[in-house]
Amino acid sequence: MDSVTQVALIGVAGTVLGALGGVVGAVRAAAISTRGQSTLEDSKSRRAAYSACATALILRRDTISTLMEGMRSEDIDLDTAKEKLAQAQAMRADVMRTIGAVVVEGPEYPAAAAESAAHHLDVWLDGLAYWIGEGMPDRMRDQSQWHNRVEDRQLTEDAIERFATQCRHVLHPGEDGLRLSAGRLVLSPLRRR
Repeated sequence: MDSVTQVALIGVAGTVLGALGGVVGAVRAAAISTRGQSTLEDSKSRRAAYSACATALILRRDTISTLMEGMRSEDIDLDTAKEKLAQAQAMRADVMRTIGAVVVEGPEYPAAAAESAAHHLDVWLDGLAYWIGEGMPDRMRDQSQWHNRVEDRQLTEDAIERFATQCRHVLHPGEDGLRLSAGRLVLSPLRRR
């Protein structure tokens, strides 16, 4: 074989190797792109589930808080209290539906925090329902009677705060979290649990 033929064969072999390297690179890039797209879709799905759940929890919390404050200040009568109680009880289905989505999306720790927040909301509302069921008796006017309900409110706030912080941690690991305080979102450092 003469030198021209050898150079031509080496050129063809180099072209084939270059094309093969390009194909391998394209396949790797496609796999990376597919993984990235899948991660992006997972993040969008989690964000939607977490957002819907946080919204449902906060709306129910605000409804219960309004009921409690109206009862404490004697701004609402028994019939109005019954209506607001029924409204808050009906909101439970929305909360549970959104918690189901959080459980499916995972991971376990935000789902457990959401379930805890829902539980505390139920306990808080049950305490108010007791007074309404009793016809909002005069002994309810004594502010010392409200200690347990105020404690229920705080436990609920803490549970919702944990849920929001853990969702933020899943969606944005390493960034500062958001903290719910007295019904308002405030910036705070992320606490890892």
